[in-house]
Parts: sequence; C-alpha cells; structure tokens
Amino acid sequence: MMKQMRENTKIVLWVVVVAFLITIFAVWGLDLSSSTHRGQQTNTVGKVDGISITPQAYQAIYTQLSQQYRANNPSGDLTNAQQEMLQEQAWDNIVNNILTGREVERLGITVTDEEVLNFIRTSPPPEIQQYFRDDKGNFDYAAYQQALNNPEADWTSVEQMVRQRIPVVKLNQYLMSQVHVSQSEITRSLQEESVKLVAEYVALPIDAEVVEGAGPSDADVAAYYQAHVDEFQNPEQAVLDVVHVAITPTPQDRADLVYGAQIVRDHAVSGDQGDFASLAKAYSESHTATVGGETGFIGASQRDPAVMAAAASLKVGEVSPVISTADGIAIVQLVATKKEKGATLYNLREITMNLTAGSATIDSLSGIAREVQQKANDSGDLAAAANERGLEIVTSQPFAKGMPVPGVGYVPALSRFAFAGSVGAISGVISDEKNIYVARLQSRTPGAARPLAEVSDGIKMTLVHEAKSEAARRKARAFLRSAMTPSSVFRDVAKKYNYDVAKTDSFTVATPVADLPPYSAFARAALAGQPGDVIGPVASGNNVYVIKVTGRKDPEMAAMSAQIPAMRDRLYQQKVQSYVMYWFNQIKDKAKIEDMREAS
Repeated sequence: MMKQMRENTKIVLWVVVVAFLITIFAVWGLDLSSSTHRGQQTNTVGKVDGISITPQAYQAIYTQLSQQYRANNPSGDLTNAQQEMLQEQAWDNIVNNILTGREVERLGITVTDEEVLNFIRTSPPPEIQQYFRDDKGNFDYAAYQQALNNPEADWTSVEQMVRQRIPVVKLNQYLMSQVHVSQSEITRSLQEESVKLVAEYVALPIDAEVVEGAGPSDADVAAYYQAHVDEFQNPEQAVLDVVHVAITPTPQDRADLVYGAQIVRDHAVSGDQGDFASLAKAYSESHTATVGGETGFIGASQRDPAVMAAAASLKVGEVSPVISTADGIAIVQLVATKKEKGATLYNLREITMNLTAGSATIDSLSGIAREVQQKANDSGDLAAAANERGLEIVTSQPFAKGMPVPGVGYVPALSRFAFAGSVGAISGVISDEKNIYVARLQSRTPGAARPLAEVSDGIKMTLVHEAKSEAARRKARAFLRSAMTPSSVFRDVAKKYNYDVAKTDSFTVATPVADLPPYSAFARAALAGQPGDVIGPVASGNNVYVIKVTGRKDPEMAAMSAQIPAMRDRLYQQKVQSYVMYWFNQIKDKAKIEDMREAS
C-alpha cells in the first residue's frame, strides 16, 4: 500500500525538520550509536546501558536546539550559560530517546503500512499542518487532502517521519491507559473548589509548648539517626583547584570600538545610510534600539554623566561626538528639551555600544590558558604552571554535582569535569563570558551518610519539635473532648481553657484560610464536617487546631454536574503527567548512564 502511495505521488514538499520536543519522547529515530557498533569509531560522549552515543549525534541535536533557540530569540546571541543549558537539553534528549526506544522494543510496539497511511491521512503532524493554513491561520484539511491526492507528490519524507512518530504515540497511549480517574476523586476535587465554609477555631502554637526534662537523650538521637539514616546522605562531592584568566577588554579593544563608532557617527551626520533612528535600530545595543533610540525626556541622573554633559551642549537635531562611557561608547542626537521643576530634561536618540574583549584579546588570553593547561598536563602541577604566569589558584570547598563551584561560581562545564575525570586530571580550557578556566581535580569522595556527631544537633531540634507537637495535640484532644459534649458551647469551653477563639471568613479548600496556604490540612478537615461539627486535632502549619464548622454552602447539583467533564479532564491530565514522570524516572533510575562528555 505504501509502495503504491509513493508511486502515485511525485511532489517534493518543503524540507521538514522534526522539532526536538523537550519531553521524555524526544529525538525519536535518530541513529545515535550505529557507527560505534559497526566498529568504525570508538569515540563516544557517553553510554546508556552500554549503548554508545557518538559525538556526531550529540552535536546534531545540540545544533538543532541552538537553531531553534536563535529562531525564537533573533535579537540576541547565545551566552555561555545558554549554550550550557542547550547542551544539557541535548544530552537529556539523547538519553531519554535511548531509554524510550528500549521500552518500545520491550513492549513489542510495531508499526504497519496501514497505520502509517491512516496517520498521514487523519492526523498530520504539526510540522506538516503549518503548510496548509487558511486565511484565519487554521489548518485547512481540504487543501491538505487535495495535496495528498495529487499524483505529482512525493510524501516519502513524511512517511518516514510518521513511521518514527507512531511508536511514540502508541507508547503514550499505553501509558495513558494505565491512568484512571474515579468518580470520588472528581467529586472531592469539585467540592474542594466550590464548597464554601465558615469556621471558628482554636490554634495551639507548637513552638509555644514547653518540653519537660533535659530534652532528647543521646540514645534517642542515635535511634532516630538509625531509623532515618537515608535522610542524612551526603552526595558525591568533589574538590577542584581552579586557575582563571579574567576576560577584560584592553585599551586596544576600546580604541577599536571608538573607531567603529566613529564610522556610525559619520553616517548619522551625513545621513547617507539612513537617519539616526534607523542607525540606532541597526547598531545600538540599548533597549531603546527598538524605538529608534529615543529615550523620552530624561534627567541628569538617568544616563552616564559624560552623555548628559554632551547632550547639554547640543542644538536640536545635532549629533554628538563619540562619547566614551564606563561601559563602552554612546552617540546621541538631541530631539527636544524642556524645563520641569527647575531642571532641564532632554529627549534624546541614542546609539550605545558595549565595550567587550575583542577576538584578538580573547585569543591571547586563551593562549595563556592553553599554555598553563599544557604545562600542568606535562608536570601534573597546576599551581606551578599558574605561578609562572602570575595567576592565582583557587581551591574550592567540596561541592556536589551540578552545584556552583565554591569560590568560582556556577560554571557547569567545571562541575561536569569534576565528576567525569579521574583524580589528578587536568581539564581542558573552559570559558564563560567573564573568565577562562583551567582546573585540576584534587579529590572526589563518594556519597555517604553524614556522621552522627555532625547531625545530632539537628536531630535534637527535630525530636524537640515532635515532642512539642505531641504536647499541643494532647491539649487539643483534651479541649476537643470538652467541646464535643452535647451541652457545650465552643466559645465557653475555650474560655474555660483560657484559649482564644478566631473566626474565618468564607473559604474553600482551594483558597487560603487562617494564614495558611490553599489546600491546607485545616481546610480539608473542615470540608469533612457539617455545621456544628467539632474537629481535631488538626496539625497544619505551625499550629495544632480544633475547628468548629459554623457554616457550609454546597453548590447546586446541576452546577456541579456541569463541571464534571472539565474536572475529569483536568485530573486525568495531571495524573497522566505524574504517572509518566514516575514511569520514566523508574526506568532511568535502573539504567546505567555514563556521561563522558568532559572526558572525551
């Protein structure tokens, strides 16, 4: 059937690029490791359960993600931090793809020609739909069907895309079939959003309770530690020696900037390449560039003093010389002036250019870093190599994977190196916008439980809090017994116990109440009661409460019934999302994932 379809269609569609979805079902169908398996290449950037990931596959996905980012942010270049973010997305997408593909195989998910044909005819991917839009921007199904029936069309590329996409759709359907929403869940959620309640309550502050005796014993602390040892695990940690070369502009960089700005200024004066506003849109790095550089009326404190001094000397329409500022240069044109409260305000058009290190400067500084890195590699002594160049070395405090390097800052590439290389290894040259780094892995310690002595103070505080909570509950239970007797009056009983009674405004479970956030234990406990019911003890926030429900207004059944379909859909989507993430984390936790990007 697919062969017949291909033979009957000859048109060439636009090149369709499958968007890399930043979900667990990403980069489906990409050949991640076949060249390694064929023995043609042994270089890898990582492995997932023994499946190698080639640098080419990793780079292809990173390139695609960066192109998408630039397409969505055409006005800005990728910073080092953004590049790091996209590199992590590319890595995650590949890992997720391998794990998902393995699950597809394990579940025996297959695709038939009939399924591909039906999918193309009835469920065209968004990448195809974008080429069949009507005047209102909606998908034009009739035009799409006409193209499908065109005997001159070639849909091979679409067929391949769909054949790769269908297993993901089937896996999605399989996972979604595991999720069910009960009527009781729907009813409870509707009630939490729509039942209006009013209550009186007594709040017993937990921290106000006094714990008798000397507090938790050493035996109590030790027993708690043994019972909760998993809570005191330190992650794997590393220590780095780091040398950094600051990327700072040189006088030559400023001279080059002024030279280029002078050319722009000459164009602004002559008007041979457009008026000042068009030049501002083309060259200015200020946020005002989008409006032709116009600042609106500004005072002396709102720009660099040198800029405002130049503005004060201009006539309307006149263009200033190139002005050197702390951050770079500025060129301004005076639009108008006015007096306000005795001060002169200036409406300017501005062109600003930031002073940054030029390529020659960066190349020179990178050369210094490479020299340090090479000497350290040869000798194994990073400190000596840095000292020869007059550079300081910073030894970090221990830090965990993915965290900022103490004394250096958040440089993801340094963190990755710290947990990929072997102890004593020297990193490659790593850079961000402000510095160029070379590092040595001084040590790496495996994750382990923190010593009891180190956490005992925290455990004592926890045990004291638990004791105070129980003391508050005991008082609440005693008060509750008295307040629940048939002849009792809530406020009178509270007065007898010397407790203050507070009253809520109308609330639902989904709204804040009693200085507590939405969906608090207080609100949910009140929802379970009817007017006149006394409920407790309820621990919520920093208090233990005894609550008397004094008012309740349930919605009309017809109104609640009308909301059931929407609530069912919302709960279903939430449960699907939670289940899919749980399912995926389960298979990811069981997988052996080796990130070798820094070591390759």
